[in-house]
Amino acid sequence: MRTITRLTATAAVALLAGLTLTACDDDTAATGTAPTSAASAPTAPAASGSPAAGTAGATAATGATASKGAGTTATAAGGAKCTTKDVKLTVTGPNDHATEQSSALALLRAQNTSGKACTLTGFPGIRLADDQGKSAPLDAVREAGGSATAVTLQPGKSAEAHLLFTNVNFEGSASGRLVCPVTGSKVSVILPDTTEQVQVPVTGGVDNGTINVCADFMVGPFAAAS
Repeated sequence: MRTITRLTATAAVALLAGLTLTACDDDTAATGTAPTSAASAPTAPAASGSPAAGTAGATAATGATASKGAGTTATAAGGAKCTTKDVKLTVTGPNDHATEQSSALALLRAQNTSGKACTLTGFPGIRLADDQGKSAPLDAVREAGGSATAVTLQPGKSAEAHLLFTNVNFEGSASGRLVCPVTGSKVSVILPDTTEQVQVPVTGGVDNGTINVCADFMVGPFAAAS
């Protein structure tokens, strides 16, 4: 179970003011990647709620290969990187509200719609813009402990990245428990090792096709879909 960090109104405003979107990798932010030292790219959350930099894990040793299901493998060295031209991106809203012990979970899915294999390695860059325009866009930070392993997708196969957040205001009144500082119906995504940003609509979930963030907006690395 994940521990949920409560945000006061002041902390939430401070969080939303300074976040910067980048994509995730092991080298440089200029190409949608992030170094292992402190930087502005999304990574594992710091105690204050602002982004802390660095990759969430080193790639496995060269040549190591683990099966992740028929047609989908996680490898240390894959083929060509997946781009937005190779995959169809979808975001599905959370099935449940967060509790004080666990996060709400939305899923970013990338399905290979090309005719050749491609590889995703690490964390996508994620930004949520407030539909109501009441706050600055919010960038996801990397989930602590996530491992940036290469996932090679054969045509038709998919990878998923978890979006973890708190969609309940535990410190508010009963009538305002589901009112959060940022509510967005589209998520901006940058795939690992790329710079192109695309907007992906949110579908389904308990928040009616939105990502409703009161606190703790995190993203995990891509992994083979089950």
